[in-house]
Amino acid sequence: MPTRQRWTPVKGTASRVYDPLERLALGAADLPGRLLLGWLPHAAQPVDRASIREVLVLRLDRIGDVIMSLPALADLRAALPNARVRLAVGAWSLDIAKGAPVDEVLVWSAPWVGRPSEGAATLGELARKARTLRRERLDLAIDLQGDVRASLLMRFAGARARVGYANTGGAYLLTHVVPLDETVSWVEQNRRALAVALGEVPRTAFDPLTAADRTFANDLLRNLHLDDKRPLVGLHPSGGRLVKQWPPARWAEVAARLQRDFGATLLITGSAADRELAALVATRLPRKPLDLTGRLGVRETMALLARLDLFLSPDTGPMHMACAVDTPSVTVFGPSDPARYFSGGSGAPGSRHVVVRAELWCAPCNLIRKPPAECAAGTPECLKLVTVDAVYEAAARLLRETRSPG
Repeated sequence: MPTRQRWTPVKGTASRVYDPLERLALGAADLPGRLLLGWLPHAAQPVDRASIREVLVLRLDRIGDVIMSLPALADLRAALPNARVRLAVGAWSLDIAKGAPVDEVLVWSAPWVGRPSEGAATLGELARKARTLRRERLDLAIDLQGDVRASLLMRFAGARARVGYANTGGAYLLTHVVPLDETVSWVEQNRRALAVALGEVPRTAFDPLTAADRTFANDLLRNLHLDDKRPLVGLHPSGGRLVKQWPPARWAEVAARLQRDFGATLLITGSAADRELAALVATRLPRKPLDLTGRLGVRETMALLARLDLFLSPDTGPMHMACAVDTPSVTVFGPSDPARYFSGGSGAPGSRHVVVRAELWCAPCNLIRKPPAECAAGTPECLKLVTVDAVYEAAARLLRETRSPG
């Protein structure tokens, strides 16, 4: 029997934990707090902005999640120009957070997100860090992840107003509960959390790159003699996880056709761990690409992406970077829901940021961390059904709109 299942989006305060046993365990853990502190659903009024001087925002998950929070952080900064805003992130997201519109970045590496080898702390260590903020008399704390442990940290920090989600429990730890809507992107969801805290605020444009970032990218292209070798096409072939990995041979075929039809200069991005994958793609190309795997940091990669004519990738962190700097992009989605996890708008075929995916009864399932056994061993069917022609056609259309064929 197939173990696949289609994802059912959660709305409101319903539990987002799909495993029945996990849901039961969380409910049991939630019960003592409910009995001791009590909580009834209520529509709390937004916090008076004039009273807010000290703010803490928690975004403890991965790089892409922090990038999708930047628009809301820009709105927050504009709405509270006189407040001191602190942003807590994991060590793995620190480089991205350094460009966020906040006054201070705190490193709170949550063990439920990262591994000890990545610098993850224990919950006890994070609780001690949170308690040190009590002397700052926080007026407002907002959790943008939606995890009961983050709600607990806001309570430890002693924030007067605590805004977050109750979909994994812990509603009694919050003063303002944000209704979750898993049918909209996290970019929009983060802004909705801000509206619960402060009321509707104007939306503010935000440039994630600094002057130093742009100077780095300009110097890199000049030193590599690439400015006159356009169109420049970036390819990030690694999905990060096997369940999100489109076959490397297909990425190579798309890239080869772009080289032949547009004279594209190909740059391959990724971490040092992606070098073998990059080499596999390179062997199938008519012209040798520029392999940058393991050579660029997070901010350097995002700065480079801003100078490209097109970027190709699976559903992974660099996809969010390309959308943030508005470089035309084509993203291959498989088990993840692009309506939720794509940050480039609608992803429709005629847009500047395009999502390519296959229609399948079980997709999206969003079972990324615990995929069904039949999908965990190799390329899942939802990715196998994404064709080279579909990805190439989207990429070619974007290049035709910006560049003449070579």
